[in-house]
Amino acid sequence: DKCLSWLKNRCPSRGTRAQQGAAMAIKVVAHASAIRDSLVSSFFAFLHSGRSGYVLLCGFMLMVMAGVMMVATFDSREARAAPPGWEQFVAATGSNQWVSCSFLLSAAAIVLSINYLPRLEGEG
Repeated sequence: DKCLSWLKNRCPSRGTRAQQGAAMAIKVVAHASAIRDSLVSSFFAFLHSGRSGYVLLCGFMLMVMAGVMMVATFDSREARAAPPGWEQFVAATGSNQWVSCSFLLSAAAIVLSINYLPRLEGEG
């Protein structure tokens, strides 16, 4: 704000393009710092809200592992042997990798949802 008022005092409203560009740059930096402050305060509010950060990380890791397993599902022997299209999808979802992928996805959904359920009244 001090830089912006200094610039307004130094640069008339019909200043050069360089002066107008400098004023715009200062406004952009001010907005960026406000956004950064908002993100940081939201992050700290999340950490202090009683939700577990490591449980969130565990849920995301389960989702990443499910994604890797999904790639393995469609690269399986059964899926590669089937013609492309619906037949390949049916062959892929009938493989053992699909069962593992579905278990990982459901585990990730459960872990993430439990982390965000409201806390019980009796919990300290």
